[in-house]
Amino acid sequence: MAGGPALAQSYRVEVVAPGELGRTLRQGLNLVRQQSDPGISPERFKRLLEEAEREAREVAATEGYFSARVSTRIDDATQPRTVHLVLEPGERTLVTAVEIRFRGPATGDPEAREALEQVREGWRLRAGEPFRQAAWEEAKRVAVRALARWRYAAASVAESQALVDPKTRGASLSVELDSGTPFRFGPLRVSGNRRYPDAVIENLSPVRAGETYDRDKLILYQRRLLETGYFASVQMDIDAQPHEAQGAPLRIAVLEAPSQNVETGIGYTTDAGPRLELRYGNQDVRDSAWRFKSALALDEKVQNLQLNLDLPPRPGARWNSLFGHARQTDIQNESTRQLAVGLAHNFGREVEPSALIVSGHLEEQSIVGQPTDNRQAVYFGFRRTFSSTDDFVAPRSGYLGSFELGGAPPELSTRQFLRAVASASLFFPLGRLNDLLLRGQAGSVIAQARTGIPTSFLFRTGGDQTVRGYAFESLGVHQGEAIVGGRRLIVGSAELIHWVGENWGVAAFVDAGNAWDEGVEFNAAVGAGIGARFRTPIGPIRADLAYGEEVGSFRLHFSVGYSF
Repeated sequence: MAGGPALAQSYRVEVVAPGELGRTLRQGLNLVRQQSDPGISPERFKRLLEEAEREAREVAATEGYFSARVSTRIDDATQPRTVHLVLEPGERTLVTAVEIRFRGPATGDPEAREALEQVREGWRLRAGEPFRQAAWEEAKRVAVRALARWRYAAASVAESQALVDPKTRGASLSVELDSGTPFRFGPLRVSGNRRYPDAVIENLSPVRAGETYDRDKLILYQRRLLETGYFASVQMDIDAQPHEAQGAPLRIAVLEAPSQNVETGIGYTTDAGPRLELRYGNQDVRDSAWRFKSALALDEKVQNLQLNLDLPPRPGARWNSLFGHARQTDIQNESTRQLAVGLAHNFGREVEPSALIVSGHLEEQSIVGQPTDNRQAVYFGFRRTFSSTDDFVAPRSGYLGSFELGGAPPELSTRQFLRAVASASLFFPLGRLNDLLLRGQAGSVIAQARTGIPTSFLFRTGGDQTVRGYAFESLGVHQGEAIVGGRRLIVGSAELIHWVGENWGVAAFVDAGNAWDEGVEFNAAVGAGIGARFRTPIGPIRADLAYGEEVGSFRLHFSVGYSF
């Protein structure tokens, strides 16, 4: 009976619908997917038409269009015949009210009040926004995850309801979250490791059995393990079962990485131009879990070879490091050649470890028209880091900071000095779509003069992530035709970001600061401008156009992440 009247002819489908609705229908309708099948019976063809109208209404409803009109028309004059499907979505339903309730032990827990309030403030689907089924489900998932971030690991949705009124095109939402019982960390249970003993993993743990469950500590722990280079993958979480609440085992599953790796890369920064990198690492030197890392980085202004040997971690997340570098720079008419070797004892529960440091430095400085200056120093220092943010990569609230104090004695250095430097970044969310970032850095070197002190211990500023609107390290002390480091530094910045989408934002900022050599009075160089932001897994990408007041010109800056 092929080709007879009992079988439908082949057909093609034309969908008329606005924007994303049209794309979804063209990809998802059964009627569309089967249009290339020439053997569809009349009965099957009729069912596909009926299904298409129902599917189109469902697609429209998931996007908040509950009064959509769908029509189909068959044009037999074309070859093959054409099915015209027209979707008129009508007006979109908007959220008119949101009610968020809580039940469970968290409601009577004074320490959980802030967490509950953060769930309310972070609710994704607000009154006045279009109601979409996907957004409704995502808002509930995000709320549960926020509540389960600290102490209440088994939080869940107890009840939820979305009442949609097609006449008023309004949706009233209500959700009740159950905190569940409070949880504490129990013993570690490690799996997947073959080359490295359990102690390597356990010694880096920032948590102790009996402590209150805190997902941020798990994220920190996971990052620590990945940054060792020992592992290609790390998955961890507790058994969120009520009977385990007073000591939930922390299960850690790892996948070991190859012990040796080579990486190459090219890049570009507005501070230093094109950049070439070569890295080699061996995470298991002579089967000892000693980690050797080397990195060669070359750009127009800095050529640097870095060598590092980390001993295996010890209990309490402590480990020792041997390091060395050879560095050559040509910045603002000052050229240097430097060699350094040192030892560091690393410790602490922060993303970046604190450290006790001893290092030796040799340097040759050259400035056009002046004699070469040879310098040396043996440096003893202490660095302390601290942080508390809502996210390690792209924080919106909290703080990051560091403080370093150190010096060089006269018997071991060409110039005795004492050095202190502190920096901090403060993050403030202003509603759901605006963020305020405040940054500050201050440093001082106490010495009779700057001469004889290696340049790595002096201060210059200016560039992509310090005072924008000025060239890289162009703010400092004038010496002949060069800009060199000084003994004082102050830098401050205020930046307001407005997010126009999930990942895109626009920013306005003001930076000010300078490096100088003596006294407490200084002339602050001011830079101001606007920029674009894009969130990525490695931190925000920043493109800024800044006007430097002292130089009277605009400068374009690109950077990733937050740092001084």
